[in-house]
Amino acid sequence: MLHVKDFPIDTRWQIATRAFSRLVIAAGKQAQDQTTIPDTFHELADEILWIARDHNLPRESAAGIVQTLWIISTMLFGPAFETPYIKGFPEEAIIRLTRCPMYTEEFWASGSPGTIHAACCAYLASTIESLNPEFNLTVLHSRCSGDKFCEMVITRKKD
Repeated sequence: MLHVKDFPIDTRWQIATRAFSRLVIAAGKQAQDQTTIPDTFHELADEILWIARDHNLPRESAAGIVQTLWIISTMLFGPAFETPYIKGFPEEAIIRLTRCPMYTEEFWASGSPGTIHAACCAYLASTIESLNPEFNLTVLHSRCSGDKFCEMVITRKKD
């Protein structure tokens, strides 16, 4: 009889992250059709907050939020989410992705670029809001909108 341990760790991670990405894209179809972020993303963001709390991950500044977001997103979406292009400062953090775990040919059958964009924005915005409600997200560039890279900025909300 086969057991989970019969599968290499890399294979297990690939299976889990592919399944998770498909679920996020499916939820993105709801996000694309609504003006507010669907509850599914808020539930996921709440779970991410618990992970951050349980493991004492930083979330008091933009630099802490981007570090925590990078760690947890890499765990959830796999190594395709890793990027050397993350800069964090107390009031602002910049994320630049040259590859995306959801924007690949493998997932184009699951959702249009617009669906993937909606899923990504809903995931990131709800997660940042959950990690620290004093911060928000601005998307400057996105591969699924035709840009060569994704660039997002986390900033403290203005009063």
